[in-house]
Amino acid sequence: MEIMDLIRILKSIGLGILILASTQVTAQEAEGVDLLDLTLEDLLNIEVTTASRRPQKISDAPATVISYSAEQIEHFGWRDLKDMFRAVVGIDVSYDVQGEIKTQVSLRGIEGNQKILVLQNGKRQNPITGERFVFGHNIPLHFYKRIELVYGPASALYGADAYAGVINLITKDGADVDGVAGEIGYVSTSAVVSHLSFGKQMGRDIDVLLSGRVYYGQDFKLHEHYTDDVDYGAVNEYTGELGALAKIYPIRNWNMLGKIRYQKFTLGFDWQHQLESNAPSSIPSNYAYVRNNIWGQDIRHIYLDYNAFESDRFKVEVSLTAGDYEINPASNFYISIDSDNNGSLDNGAPGYKYGYSGYIQGSVKLDYTISSKLNLIAGTSYGYVVSFPKTQNLDNPYRLDAGFQDDLSIFVDENGYTFGLLGLTDAIFGKRNYTNFGSFVQAVYKPLEPLTVTLGGRFDFNSIYKETFNPRIGLVYNVTKRLTLKAMAGTAYIAPSNYYRWENWANPYAMHIPNLSIKPEKLQSAEISGIYFATSQLSIRTSIFRNTMRDIIRPAEAPEQENSYPYFNPMRQTIGETTASGRVEINDNLGEMFSQGVEVNLNYRVGNILSSVGYSLTNGQDRETNSNLAKVSQHKINANVSYSNRKLFASLSVRYYSSIWTNPLNSYYGGAMNIPGATILYANAGYSISKNAKVHIGIDNILNSKHWGSAPYAESIWIQPRAPQSLLKLYGGVSFSF
Repeated sequence: MEIMDLIRILKSIGLGILILASTQVTAQEAEGVDLLDLTLEDLLNIEVTTASRRPQKISDAPATVISYSAEQIEHFGWRDLKDMFRAVVGIDVSYDVQGEIKTQVSLRGIEGNQKILVLQNGKRQNPITGERFVFGHNIPLHFYKRIELVYGPASALYGADAYAGVINLITKDGADVDGVAGEIGYVSTSAVVSHLSFGKQMGRDIDVLLSGRVYYGQDFKLHEHYTDDVDYGAVNEYTGELGALAKIYPIRNWNMLGKIRYQKFTLGFDWQHQLESNAPSSIPSNYAYVRNNIWGQDIRHIYLDYNAFESDRFKVEVSLTAGDYEINPASNFYISIDSDNNGSLDNGAPGYKYGYSGYIQGSVKLDYTISSKLNLIAGTSYGYVVSFPKTQNLDNPYRLDAGFQDDLSIFVDENGYTFGLLGLTDAIFGKRNYTNFGSFVQAVYKPLEPLTVTLGGRFDFNSIYKETFNPRIGLVYNVTKRLTLKAMAGTAYIAPSNYYRWENWANPYAMHIPNLSIKPEKLQSAEISGIYFATSQLSIRTSIFRNTMRDIIRPAEAPEQENSYPYFNPMRQTIGETTASGRVEINDNLGEMFSQGVEVNLNYRVGNILSSVGYSLTNGQDRETNSNLAKVSQHKINANVSYSNRKLFASLSVRYYSSIWTNPLNSYYGGAMNIPGATILYANAGYSISKNAKVHIGIDNILNSKHWGSAPYAESIWIQPRAPQSLLKLYGGVSFSF
């Protein structure tokens, strides 16, 4: 579908050609201000904290920031964080991909779930050791009163992995719930979703919030609807023991969250338990589409914040945080097998995985308003990390009582080198602990009344990869009361974490071995943007950006060793191959990429109707492969319209993406063609049947359109060249409060 065709569709449903991905939210809700009474400028120019680690209006923030309120989350029917991506300008999103990723996200042409730093109340949610962040049915949004998305690098404030952008999930307070609230619903894929919260403010000194959610059932059965897609016919042709296993995509998730404030202290905790299918986007002739093929993990945090001192001009905050990340021992890649060598896939064998990381970190932050023209923020942190990198493929689930050790003795060659890697004589991989010290400073100066200059930087010293320094600069110029211009530049880095350094696996066809010499991946970014309130009903925002990425961490062919010493893969030997190794790869720093683009956003409000549409143009080049950026759509449009009154709300969203560039090694497209684009519609509505109860209805992919997204990794050998996306999904539920 061409862009002009989409514009005609938008006109036909009454959106016109107004452009934006929704940014209307409200901090005023917490103060009891009704959304229907706010102007468009109030909705779009609210207070955020993520861009500078202190409260400021969006228009004053030295970054492009989008913020969403709890009310907007409800109106658009976003149950998990992944649902929000369908409405955000500049994001390429592929749902229903492999379990370790679940939803693949690229922001402004920068691909990689580990390259978006996810925070909760400013505390890191991503695994500390750099594993890819899983966006599945595992990050419920009913906990949060606001979500802030900051585009661009933020390592100058947050350190490692604040690379493509930052998402900060701001939890509700007990006062926001003021009693008991919950919802129970049913998804047409055969899943039940239910959450329950208790919140209460007790006098001025105590505020309590406790909340939980369960998501239990199945996900969409892609193989029943994409039977003509590449290799999907194999799922319906399994025989024997493999054919007898249920072909379902299980979801067994639950979440807990708590936050207790007492005077100057705040104690918080969260637990994210996920177990979902590991099959989608794998090639089913290699990895079986059965219930046994699952990926599970637990992410847990606890923190204590102390407001040590606060005056009109000076504030000191102290924080102690501990957390961990654990791969569920049941996680596995279930390998399809032709046990009789007759061409029929009739059996299977799991390759189990396990990994663990935990950390404890202390930090101090100072906020000093020196004068009406100058503010200074500074902070320091120190963290200790316990890291047990992800294991090899195991024949049985990892024994948690065995201690942190991965026995790789079978990969030791006759000279004592593990994997035949010269110098690597350690055959028992255990903990690879490290420490990290970070310190940042940021000055905000107003040399002239309409001009604000932000200048800062952060120094980190890691006991593995040593020092990094990341500066930033931002200029904000209020040309008039209605027009603001911004210019920003900064850097960021991806830590060469133990996940990349020690990653290893092997099978009869290929082997991946550790590389302890990886350097941080680096990004430099520059952006110019502006926001203009044309009238009290219409706003326009534009951004022009360019990102340059260097020392990119990605799989590469292992180099030839001294005197052509061979790598060692005993699995390769057992099938009678003449070579002792087969294909061998490592994670390494390779090449340079750049992405650049333009975003144009418009919001329009008439009475109780809020409409927004956003257009983004993204292009770039991978100079290592001399090709377009893989997994990126050049043209994207996100359109949203919502209506609300005292009893009813309803919304309609349209997501359009043009064809998606593929990896030159793609097994189907081979870089010569692109994955076709699509237009997808979403609808949601709610009605208050009483003061304390609402009915909710949601429809995903209203037109039941077959469409594809990009698949993870290299899109070849083991992975589908394109990832089929879910068709029509229905949701119905009832929420209550008392």
